[in-house]
Amino acid sequence: MILPRRGWLQRLRHGRGFGVHSPWAYRFIREVLRERLPYYAYPEVDSLAKGWPGGREHARMLMRIAAFMQPCVAAVGDAALSAAAGRIVTLGCAAAHVQAEITAGADFIVLLPGAAFDADAVLTAAAAEGTVVIPDRRTAELKAVLERLRTELPTGHTFVNGSGAAIYAGNEAPAQTFQVRF
Repeated sequence: MILPRRGWLQRLRHGRGFGVHSPWAYRFIREVLRERLPYYAYPEVDSLAKGWPGGREHARMLMRIAAFMQPCVAAVGDAALSAAAGRIVTLGCAAAHVQAEITAGADFIVLLPGAAFDADAVLTAAAAEGTVVIPDRRTAELKAVLERLRTELPTGHTFVNGSGAAIYAGNEAPAQTFQVRF
């Protein structure tokens, strides 16, 4: 008998917005994470998605998150995928200034596997209502920074997918973690 992964029912319920009491989180789940309608830049995002953690769907999701958050300064680290990540972010928000170095002044951070980053700078940016997108959290460094985001910051919403992606959205709401299927 094949058993589903732990938390599958909660991810299924929260993925449709059921049981989510924060209006902001409900809107984020319904309009960003679970959106299935086509966006204007999907053809170019699909061409950039080769080798992206999570594939084409997670690359599209990164573009939708950037379009929703409208960042001013986006930091993508210096991994091999940083050029693709920077382009995907600018497709979502043309006004975003994309930089390779992750600094505390960034309000949108994409943490890629293998990228060198300062965890304290990530936490400082997140505490200032920044957004942190982790397309694949399966490395020890990314697991540690996600755990610090969830435990050390008193505010903000964390959205965790069972397959490895995670998003921390800094806002003034009390800290809460949502297990979401996206």
